[in-house]
This record gives sequence, structure tokens and C-alpha cells, in this order.
Amino acid sequence: MTRPVITLLDGGKGRTQGGGGGHGGAPGSDDWTQQLTRTRDGHVEGTMHNLITIIENDERLRDLFWLNDSSNQVVMARPAPWHGSTRDEFVDADSSELAAWLQHPERYGMKCSDDNVLKAVIAVARRHRRHPIRDYLTGVQWDGTPRVETMLIDMFGASDSTYSRQASLCFMVGAVARVLWVDRNNPSIGAKVDFMLVLEGPQGKHKSTSLSELFGTYWFVETAESPTGKDFYQVIQGCWGVEIGEMDSFGKADVTAVKVAITRRTDKFRAPYERLPSSYRRECVFVGTTNDREYLKDATGGRRFLPVRADGNVDVSRIVAERDQLWAEAVRLFLDRFPYWVLPDDAPAEQAARYIGDSWEARVERFLAGQFRKAGDGREIAPQRLKFTAGRVLWTTTDELLEFAIGMDPARHDTSAQMRVAKIMKRLGRDPVQGDGCVEDTWDHLRKRWPDTKTREQRWVREGACINEGAPVSKPLDDNGRDDAPDF
Repeated sequence: MTRPVITLLDGGKGRTQGGGGGHGGAPGSDDWTQQLTRTRDGHVEGTMHNLITIIENDERLRDLFWLNDSSNQVVMARPAPWHGSTRDEFVDADSSELAAWLQHPERYGMKCSDDNVLKAVIAVARRHRRHPIRDYLTGVQWDGTPRVETMLIDMFGASDSTYSRQASLCFMVGAVARVLWVDRNNPSIGAKVDFMLVLEGPQGKHKSTSLSELFGTYWFVETAESPTGKDFYQVIQGCWGVEIGEMDSFGKADVTAVKVAITRRTDKFRAPYERLPSSYRRECVFVGTTNDREYLKDATGGRRFLPVRADGNVDVSRIVAERDQLWAEAVRLFLDRFPYWVLPDDAPAEQAARYIGDSWEARVERFLAGQFRKAGDGREIAPQRLKFTAGRVLWTTTDELLEFAIGMDPARHDTSAQMRVAKIMKRLGRDPVQGDGCVEDTWDHLRKRWPDTKTREQRWVREGACINEGAPVSKPLDDNGRDDAPDF
């Protein structure tokens, strides 16, 4: 094929330009090919300007590339004109194929590198951004029939209870909030959804299949990556629902890492095609699945979980049939500002039932109830200065608990043992007070504790005790009823 030649006057100089593919405009016609810069012998130059112009205008490439705002991936809207393209996402191999396609003498015959081709594709794709999940949610129309409140009961086999109904509402509306809520001042921050649904039940109940159908296979992933690794945060990008199968990766990880993984609103990592890491809004919700009845290792971390027992049959076909209506109703609830951040009233009791007990806890409870260990002669082993109220220990210290409740030699009181006792005390509802303070001696009398200037150990007091000038001991905010409402 003979390449058409177009001659333009450039500043009084005759400049020969070769034609190039695309619409194949006739010589001298006023079409987009006239925007291409060329060498003196008429070949199309491999500049970024030319690459972008061709990709934007050639009828075989025009509207082919767009950027998925959810996954940060360049996507091809239709089959590519080069051979070997079998995926929707634009990958490294496609850069080479497109470069070869552009270099073909019957097309543009231009010299261009894979790297420049990739940069041009990204530049064009960013001009055509889409968010498939958001488009889906804003496109479904609710028929007015309530389904979300009883979804876990009707479709996932949970028992009918107020708790199951509230958990279903919180979970579904929270998932919608992750996608639709946007902070106009900082778009890289996602909605606050700091809880995780956990579906409990025997194997073979199609829990994973049901979740995949609920979120859509393209927007759902099951991962065993640990939340302490960078791969975890790359895997969840572009996903709406993330299943933590059998709670394995969360069960083996540090409690603090699990809390961070669930509550984080922004993920920072290096996205595909990028050289430097950037911050991206969190748009997914987590769902744990497990066969166990006890799997929470930490009392405070357990507040992040919404466990639901689902021993009944999972109705996958119904989930598929009513999926659009479930999400359409959840969108309506979100727009009506349903308080998905307020967890069910029974959540603390449900969480406590899944707590993997500490063998020390029973000993600490007996000590606090005044049931002390006894020496060989029958004498109770307890601190001499111990104070009681209504038969219970009023206040004590971490070291006293280790020595007298656990029976550990003071020389072995290391940080690990102290933190273990601290977790038990927090689970039992006792708050720590540092240093010299004011504690409750009787119900209507306050007395200064004995000053202790040698150590700064934690002192554990009863709920409602006071410190310093009688101000109430500050209790950590409970997840239930806290004011975490997002700014709509």
C-alpha cells in the first residue's frame, strides 16, 4: 500500500508529511491526521503528542481505553485490533502489541517504544474515567419491597432475630456507603465502615458462592493474604466484597493489624502503571466465613466483628434473582441516611460469645471476687492492703494480679505478662488509672490511695471510680452508639 503524502506550508517552508492510518483522510483534507508531526522524509514521528493523537482519533483505537476508578486499571472497552489480546485489562503484553501495531508500515510506520505507548494509553484513559460499581448502584431502581432487613435470614440461613436484622442492614448500607460516599475535600478518603460481618456455619453451605453472587464475581475476591503485608492491600483494590475465608489470615495476624485493616479508610500503595505510591480510598467491605464458634482472640479487637450464625440453607438462586433489588433498597436506605455505623444492641454479647478465653481469666475473676489462692497452711495469699466493697476487690494493680492471682514470681513480670493481664482486665470492664489517684472506698466516700512513688504500674479500679478531683474515670468509647456518622 502506498502511503498518501500531504504537503503543508510551515512558516514559508514546504514540509512533507506522510499520511497515517486512521480515517485515512484524502490528501489535502482538513482531518485529524494533519495534527501529526513528521520527519522530513514524511514518516510519522514517535512523539507523545502523535501517540495520544492517534489513540484518540484512529477509528480502530478511538474510545478503546478507559480508566477504572475503582481498580485503577486501564480497561479496553472492546476487543483490541491487534492479535493476542484476551483480557479486558490493558497489560504489559498489550503495550508491546500496540507498539508493533503502530510500527507496521501499512499503518503508521512510526518508531515508538513500549514505554511511551503505555504512557500514551494511560494519558488517554485518564480522560475517560468510569466507576463501574458506582454506575451499577446509581442505575438500579428499587421496586419498594423491603428485603435488606431479612436478607441474612431469608437468603443466608440465619435465625430470625433483631440482631440478625440489624446486622443485615448495617452490612448492606455500609457496603453502599463505601462506594457512594465521597469526601469532596479529600476524595482519597473512603467512608468509615469499621466493622466486619462474619458468617458462621458448617462447610458445604455455599457461603463463598453466595457472597460472590451478592457482590458480583468481578467485584468479589477471597483472600488468604495477611493484613500485615502489602499484597493484601493490592489484592482488595477494585473489589467491593472481600471474603476472609475461615478467618485464617485475620486469625494469624496481630490484633492491631486486624483493627487497622478493618477500619482503614485510605490505602497507600503503588498502583499499576505508577512509579510512586499514592493514597486511594477504601471501597470494599470485609466478610469473614468460619466453621468455628470461638475465633476472636482479643476483647477490644472483637468489637470490630458482627458475628452471625447461619446454620440454615443458603438460597443462592434467590440471591441471584433479587440481587439488584437488594442493592437498590440499600442505596435508598443510604440516601435516607440510615445509621449503618450504629451497631446492633446485642453486638457486645454476640462478640463475647466468640471470644477465645484466656486461661488466666478465671483466676483473675476469682481474685477480684475475693476468692484467693491458699498456701499449704490454709492461709489466703493476698496483698495486705487490699480493699473490698460488697465482697469484691475495689482496686488492685497489674503486679498484684500477676503475683497473687496468677502466682507468678515478681522477677518474671515482663511486658508480655502485664499486657496479657491488661487485656483480661479490660474485658472484665475495669479501667486503668495511672499513678496516685482517688478511688472509691465505699459507695458514698472517696479516699486517696496510698501514694506509690517507686513504680508507675497500672492500677485497676471498679467501674464508676474517680481520680484526682473526683472527675469520672474516662472509659473508652464503645463501638455501639458512638457518634461516627459520616458527613453526607
